[in-house]
Amino acid sequence: MPEMVLKIRSKNTLPNKSNSIGIPSLAMKLRRLVSLCFILFLGLTTWGSTKIDRDLDLKQEEWLPIFVRMNNQLINSAGDYEKHCDQRSHLSRTQNQEEIIKILQKKSRKSWRIIRQTIEAQEQKGTIRNIRRFWIVNGFSCLAQRSVIRMLSNHPEVSFIYLDRFTKPLRKVVPMDEVRKTRMQNVLNIWNEKKQRICTKIPWNVHEIGAVRSWNEENATGRGVLVAVIDSGILPSPPLIHALAKNPKEELNNRDDDGNGLIDDLFGYDFSLNTGYILDSLKTISHGSSCSGIIAGRASQEGWQTAIAPDSKLIIIKGSFNLSAMEYLLLQGADIVSMSYMIVGHELGEMRGLFRNAFEHLSLAGVVAVGGAGNYGPHSRRAMVVGKQIGLPKDIPCVLAVGGVDKKRVQVSFSSEGPCFWEGVRFYSDYPQGKPLMKPDLTAFPTGYPVWNLLGSDQIRRDWKEVSKDEGASLVIGPAGNSFSGPHAAGVIALILSINPELNPWQVSKILHQTAIDLGEAGQDYKFGSGLIDALSAVRAAKKVELN
Repeated sequence: MPEMVLKIRSKNTLPNKSNSIGIPSLAMKLRRLVSLCFILFLGLTTWGSTKIDRDLDLKQEEWLPIFVRMNNQLINSAGDYEKHCDQRSHLSRTQNQEEIIKILQKKSRKSWRIIRQTIEAQEQKGTIRNIRRFWIVNGFSCLAQRSVIRMLSNHPEVSFIYLDRFTKPLRKVVPMDEVRKTRMQNVLNIWNEKKQRICTKIPWNVHEIGAVRSWNEENATGRGVLVAVIDSGILPSPPLIHALAKNPKEELNNRDDDGNGLIDDLFGYDFSLNTGYILDSLKTISHGSSCSGIIAGRASQEGWQTAIAPDSKLIIIKGSFNLSAMEYLLLQGADIVSMSYMIVGHELGEMRGLFRNAFEHLSLAGVVAVGGAGNYGPHSRRAMVVGKQIGLPKDIPCVLAVGGVDKKRVQVSFSSEGPCFWEGVRFYSDYPQGKPLMKPDLTAFPTGYPVWNLLGSDQIRRDWKEVSKDEGASLVIGPAGNSFSGPHAAGVIALILSINPELNPWQVSKILHQTAIDLGEAGQDYKFGSGLIDALSAVRAAKKVELN
């Protein structure tokens, strides 16, 4: 009976006022609507905030340097690179290069059409400036105010907004002054010389790496291969200048002859100063000359030839961590990029993911990226902790990092060791503490042989020895560092590609790993990687590879 009464009462309460159990009042409806709107707003703002670099301080009113990554990428996250490699392994490197460049550029254009009006409106308001578009990673860099950053984070076309830790002021493209133009004219004059120099002296490291036997037994000399060297520039010396590849569409005339937006990029470009002047201006050591000479240095007037790949060609680039430089070398037809830059001891945050994205796109487009593993090993005077000795970009899986051993194949004291970790990085957290990335990849020789350096370099360090000289440079024994190990690998890769030019970067990498001479513990390890690079074995393995 009480239950029945309750039922009756519940029916009788339907038409009653809001204090009953029935239909809520208008006030209650409004409260619920407000709550729903707040939840929706909170969801939107939270969604947007997950697309903003945690290191971006939006409490600041000042201009913030950012990179806006768009959604429409070829590679979106960890694992995509490997999938594309599997899918494209049956295609030649030329086919992949042509297709990937078109795909990346098309994606960039499409995203820009969608977001262009929004950006231009903010530009007119004065809340965004210094916009630079890119396609090696679909996105753009700029200086922006915090209101714009919040607005962009909620744009459906935007995937992430990075704090741009490598931003530099925009420099207007200006012609070289008369002094620099005269020096570059001298470079051009030397390059045009047709003097034949005979190789009579080859350093021990070139023999030990297996390069000489590759030339003699397999006719693998690097012919037809173009190597981009990102470093400090080169000295105006014939053994280096004769290794340069000249841009056939450009002349030294203070004009942009080929229409690529760069003036006088005859032999490469300085993206830091926005000039075609590629000579080294350092006064203590010519790092770029040393590395360039290891890869492709021609015979000196006294017959010294330092090259691993003596018939390969070079383009010289200045400007590390520069996406424009990566796009440039790709469009110039580079097959390999040798890099002497790396960052350790500094927190790079999410930016690591941006550059990993770029290098994975670069690899899919046919360019093998390589460099020294660093000089921060446990016995170095600049020792870093385990997991921090190999930094960006050498800690990227598809970039080959090369450690160092001496002539007796004993690890040099300064050589950086692995492993490397990728965790807590947006889009890339595939190598956490429990599953680290194996680095270095390979090993080569970082010291003990002559390298091209400043004229009279024997006076700079007492333990350095000048063994020869040529116009504008000296051959010096003494400089050391894993920066010199990287060019050994670049030279060997040039030998491989001169024998089988259509091998893709991931296939080249596999060959180098499989043919390396094992050092230290059996198998791949954190000191030597897969071991000492063996040019002859790698070249012979490359000859056997056929595309499906």
